Order: sequence, then structure tokens, then C-alpha cells
Amino acid sequence: MKPVAISMVLDWLRAEGLLQDVAPQAVLRVAPSTVITGFASVDLAGPGDASFWVGDTVKNETNANGFASSLLDSVRIGLLFAPRGLVPALEAATASGKEFAPGVGCIVPVENPYHAMVLFLEKFADSFAGSECAGDVTSGSFAGSECAGDVTKSARVHASAVVEGRVGENAVVGPGCVVMRGASLGAGCVLEANVTIYPNVVVGEDCVFQAGAVIGSRGFGFYEYEGRRRPVPHLAGVRIGRGCSFGANTVVAAGFLSPTTIGENCHFDSFVQIAHNCRLGNNIYMASQSGLAGSVTVEDDVELAGGAQVANHLTLGKGCRIAAKAGVTKSIPAGLTVSGFPAEEITVWRRSMVRLRQMGKK
Repeated sequence: MKPVAISMVLDWLRAEGLLQDVAPQAVLRVAPSTVITGFASVDLAGPGDASFWVGDTVKNETNANGFASSLLDSVRIGLLFAPRGLVPALEAATASGKEFAPGVGCIVPVENPYHAMVLFLEKFADSFAGSECAGDVTSGSFAGSECAGDVTKSARVHASAVVEGRVGENAVVGPGCVVMRGASLGAGCVLEANVTIYPNVVVGEDCVFQAGAVIGSRGFGFYEYEGRRRPVPHLAGVRIGRGCSFGANTVVAAGFLSPTTIGENCHFDSFVQIAHNCRLGNNIYMASQSGLAGSVTVEDDVELAGGAQVANHLTLGKGCRIAAKAGVTKSIPAGLTVSGFPAEEITVWRRSMVRLRQMGKK
């Protein structure tokens, strides 16, 4: 990890023209001692992280709201890209004696905070490589260890496998597998064949990956800037708890600013898709060909039957069940079972199907 001084970031911003037509002293809150060591979403960022905020009323391309300004009263963030329209609020706060977002070390108003964040990652992300790998990210999985450590002697690694990350005790890495630099596998993990573990993926103990599983690949995300669509970098990786299993050809995509996370004792059938930025709890079961779009939150004890699909930025409440082939287009309350498209409470859906068939016979 190579920390980046805030002065270096500001010099780069000016060179890129991201601060053009703005008087820096009027709009920047600069804590000279601020050092950037990583990046994260606003709700998860710390005092050494860079992040972005699009404002209270702005919606992104998926029509999902951003974080409310009230959250900025309590966060501690090193660097925050914010809308240029925030300048009056900063000036008003200064005039009234009430500081806006007091826990943010440096606020940088820009025309497009999302685009500025992407450019920041493209410039500085390599400096933070490996910084996400340490710490208690998943229970029981190399807390505090270095991701670039050696393969444990007791691990069994096939001659055709490529291992650059850390592999724990009694782990098995089968034929054709790839464990990339900066990845970490807990003790007792099994990679059966042709499994790919991307950088910045941390896997807890006793997880099993069947043939063809891909963990930490780039998410399918694009944003529009100056008339064309640009790919979103997904560099935050994946965090997986202990005792999980992944079926053949299952894919878990890396997060954008914060990792895609999966809790403990979660089990996924073949051809399951878990998109970028999803946050899954414990004891979750997903049958074959089911999928989660980006930024879905899945609480504990949720089950998805075969072919069920969930749209982005939704929440599946604790213990809810999604029937086979259901299409979920809104958040589901805890304990509810839904079916159909768009998904609705299953007894309502069944009555609707009966009446529809009766109408067809008349």
C-alpha cells in the first residue's frame, strides 16, 4: 500500500481540469495532513478513504437514490467528490457557523462526482492494491494477514494451477485453477477445477467452489458521460464468509467502491449470478440460474428457487422466499413468499392464475 497525500490528489485534479472555473480556496475544505489510503462508498468509508456523493435529489442511471445529506453529518471521510452545486451550501454553512459534513477532510465540488471518482480510481487505485485485504473482513479468514503470502505447505495444489495469492492450510486447488495476486483463501477451501479467483477476493474457511466458478470478475456496469457510455471500474473485490459453497459456473462480481459481500453458510447452485455491490447475509440458498442484479441486499435465511431474478437496488427481507422463475421488481418484506412477474405474494399470484385460466376457457 502506498498512501497518497491530499496535495498530490489536488494537483492531479487541477491538471485534469476537474477544478476549472472554480476558485479552489472558495470551495475546497483542505486538511493538509489528510492522507488517502483507499476508497469506499459513503456509508462505509473511513478517514483515509476517497468517496463520492451525488446529492439528495439526483438519481443515477438505474433510478436509485443516492445517500441523503443527513448522512454526511456523521461520516468520517478523507476525500469526498461532491456536486458543484454544493458550493452555496458550503458558503452558507460557513457563514452560519455550522460546518457542512464536519467529518470530511477534503470536499471537492466537481461537475460530475461519479465521473471524478472513476478517474480517481484509474489514477490512484494501484497505489492502494492490497490495502483491502488485511483486517477482520470475514470471520475466521486470515484476520490481519498479508494477501500476498505463500501457499501453506499442507495445501494441495495441482501442477496446472496458477497461484499468486495466499492459500491456507489443508486447502485444495484443483486442475486449471487460478488464484490471482492479492487473493486469499481460508483453511480447508476446495477449488475443484478451472476456478478463477480474482485479485482482492478474501474467502473464509471451508468454502467449496465447483468447476468453472468465477469470483471477483469485473461487474457489468456502465455510466454515460459526454455522450458515450464508459465502463465502471470494479476494484473493491469480494468478501466471503466461512462454510459457503458455489456451484459450477457460478459468478460473483467485484464491487465498485466497497466489496461485494457474502456471509457464512451460504450455498449457490450452478449458473448463479451475484452482481457487483450486492450484500448477502448468512444462510442464503440460491438454486440454479437464479440471479441478483447490482446492489441488492439479501438478509439472512433467504431462499431463491430456480430461475428467480431480482432487479437492482432492492432488499430481500429476512427469511423471505422467491419462487421459481419469479421476477422481483420491488423490495420484499421479511418472511414473505412471492411468485410470478412482477413478483407478488404467492397466494395472490395463485388466485390470479386460476382466474386467468378460467377467463381463457370462456
